[in-house]
Amino acid sequence: MNNLVILYASIHHKNTEKLLKEIVKNKPVDLIDLLHEKNIELSKYQVVGFASGIYYSKLHKSIYKYIEENKNIPKKSFVIYTAGMASKKTVENFINYLEERGFEILGAYNCKGYDTYGPFKIIGGVAKGHPNEKDVEKGKEFLDEIVNMI
Repeated sequence: MNNLVILYASIHHKNTEKLLKEIVKNKPVDLIDLLHEKNIELSKYQVVGFASGIYYSKLHKSIYKYIEENKNIPKKSFVIYTAGMASKKTVENFINYLEERGFEILGAYNCKGYDTYGPFKIIGGVAKGHPNEKDVEKGKEFLDEIVNMI
């Protein structure tokens, strides 16, 4: 039985989904796409991860919506995000948001993700080729640390 689940949203280039599918291989982790799954049951999990690309300096709105609408979410959590460019303040704000709702944060991992939004489109995008193998390896190490905590 998997004790760990990652709820995620991955939109434009599927950077987050690509990363997650690689880092969860051979690990006791379930992935749930918040944009496509309905009737999500989390009672069997001890730890929940939240993963997303960054949209207007925040994780995807579906993650906030899910947290606001569901009170039976495991309180041990972690964060994974991909971004063409994002400040540490982005994840700090999300971690503060989670902590205000009683979550215990086990850690956070971020890596670059190919981004062609807005002005980046004019220059052909930023962070081309990301997430790459090195990003995936670091993501696997991060997830191993989380799995070892539970």
